[in-house]
Amino acid sequence: MSIPKEPRQLMINLMYLVLTAMLALNVSAEIINAFFMIDKGIKHSNEIVDHGVKSTIDGMQAVAEKKVHLQPLVDAAKQVPSMIEDLNSYIDSLRFLITYESGGVYVTEAAAQKWEDKGYLGSEGKLHMTEDEKMVGKPSGKKDKDTPQRVIVEQGRGEILKAKILETRKYLLAIVDSIQHTEIEGVMIDSAEIASLKSDLLLEGPNDEEWAAAGKPSWSAHIFGYMPVAACYPLFRKYQNDSKSSAAQIVNFLSGQMGKKELVYDNFDVFSSSPKPYILLGETFETEIALGAFSSQAEFSVRVGGSNLKIEEGKAKYTTKPTSIGEKTYSAQITVKNPLTGKEETFTKDFKYEVGQPSVNVSPDKMNVFYIGVPNPVTVAAAGIPTSAVKVSMVGGDMKKTSGTGYDVTCKKQGKATITVKDTKNGKSFPFEFRVKKIPDPKVTIAGKTDGIVKSGTFRAQKGLIPILENFDFEARCNIQSYTMYYTKKRADPIPVKGEGGRFSGQALSLIRQAKPGDTYQFYEVKARCPGDKAGRKVNPLSFQIK
Repeated sequence: MSIPKEPRQLMINLMYLVLTAMLALNVSAEIINAFFMIDKGIKHSNEIVDHGVKSTIDGMQAVAEKKVHLQPLVDAAKQVPSMIEDLNSYIDSLRFLITYESGGVYVTEAAAQKWEDKGYLGSEGKLHMTEDEKMVGKPSGKKDKDTPQRVIVEQGRGEILKAKILETRKYLLAIVDSIQHTEIEGVMIDSAEIASLKSDLLLEGPNDEEWAAAGKPSWSAHIFGYMPVAACYPLFRKYQNDSKSSAAQIVNFLSGQMGKKELVYDNFDVFSSSPKPYILLGETFETEIALGAFSSQAEFSVRVGGSNLKIEEGKAKYTTKPTSIGEKTYSAQITVKNPLTGKEETFTKDFKYEVGQPSVNVSPDKMNVFYIGVPNPVTVAAAGIPTSAVKVSMVGGDMKKTSGTGYDVTCKKQGKATITVKDTKNGKSFPFEFRVKKIPDPKVTIAGKTDGIVKSGTFRAQKGLIPILENFDFEARCNIQSYTMYYTKKRADPIPVKGEGGRFSGQALSLIRQAKPGDTYQFYEVKARCPGDKAGRKVNPLSFQIK
């Protein structure tokens, strides 16, 4: 038998051991009365335990009405009183039976009918009258040792009591095991705490080694064999007290799981959150400033853009260096271990901020030119205006967006074009005017030259006229449409030839391949067509002397 922790229970057990030892010496009237005193004291203790269990369960139910997720704990606690009911009822029946078989109880004339109605006439069918009020209700055969031996030991009722004790303990522990395997939000039951509860449970199983070592034939013979009826009374109360106290242990354990763990917010800081982290001069800045509380107990990790952030003092700091202007978005992901449930939960939220550039603008008036026929790349950087509020439009050309702030502009005719940047939030417009020009004339060459002396072998290897756009930064290519070539052989008249396209062919190619020292070649009426041209344009003439 383990040593109980409660002082009240320890006192009861010690008194039981002392009085049992005294029985071996003499069953005096004083000892008999002491048994009844102990029985009365334990009965009163049981009533207090019953009241405490009921109050605890009522308190748990009141908490669960606000925290409904804790209702499974309340439901489990409500089962506990019924688990010990069968054992206690059986013990009451044993008390009645040995009282009845030993002759019934003492009664007064005034209370005779009451006890007769309860069936306490005794086996002899009569009531035992007394004028001593203190004796009312006590067994008349209080010193009878044969009745407990016969009724409890020999007729096997003691072994039934033993089985019910073991069964009741099993039922009580089953409630604990059941709740341990039930997922309840905010409750994490400690396995070590459960093990301690099981080992300290007051309703213990009978110790078979104990009665065997005493040379007794059974547990019931060891406990109740030839025990006076009066001594059986506190014994019965003792087992009832064990069951009720065990029920209280289980209920108190379940009650202790209801919110016993809290996440303590022990760190504080100032937090500011602005719906618009970028404003213009003259606008009103608005932000919410609040006291933020966070817990050093919380176990969490933070990820932004796939990278883990370092956590210091319950906070993580995110830094980045944008490489372009405009509205930026980043996603923050926090994974936290709930200290109440032990489960990991992940929360994700997107945040935005605006990247601007210094509002310095250098605009050369004579270079703001768009060229016809080619995409003209432009960047629209509206410093101080949120990207979502920027609207770009154009007159005199077309714009195609290529990136967050990049566009390609195309124009079809010379003149002027206007790009307008509008702040839709404030209704302000910012027009920018550009000149629209044709692509500059290409320089037409042969062998990399426009005139001069060329070796005959080099000249004969040329395949056509090559138009080159010098100092032009755009990707554009012009094509030769036509030309007139004059071939003058040494000491002969010029031979004119009309050519189509830039590549030599036909008669022009034949005359090119005849080049000899002293011959001359002139190219006039050379026309080229560049991107955006509706018709060919006249370009530079060429003149060569063959060496």
